[in-house]
Amino acid sequence: MSMLLYSYSGNGVPDSTAPGPGTHSLEELFQCMWGYPHGTYCNALIRGYNLATHLREVHGIHGPDKLRLECKWNGCDRELNKESLVRHVEECHIGIVFDCKCGKTFSRKDTLGRHKKTCSEEEY
Repeated sequence: MSMLLYSYSGNGVPDSTAPGPGTHSLEELFQCMWGYPHGTYCNALIRGYNLATHLREVHGIHGPDKLRLECKWNGCDRELNKESLVRHVEECHIGIVFDCKCGKTFSRKDTLGRHKKTCSEEEY
């Protein structure tokens, strides 16, 4: 198994040498770019499928789903509901995609799920 590490210089916008957002899977290894008040980043290496656990256990993202908070991934500062944070980071910052057997890709797991209900490839 090859070990690939992805980090971005901007808010999900890759530098010219890194693969771009929208090309990665949950199994890949990423550098956490959650920012701290003193200008540094977490820098922990995490798998995409461990993102929610990492944000909860390391960065203290707890509370009701409708709790408003700011995304601190690489200086993003976008305000959103807690329930949307993981999806936001996956889609906007690390570029996770979800593939269907028919060849279509989706930036959100729930969108793939809706697609699968009508996709003829998923019947087999």
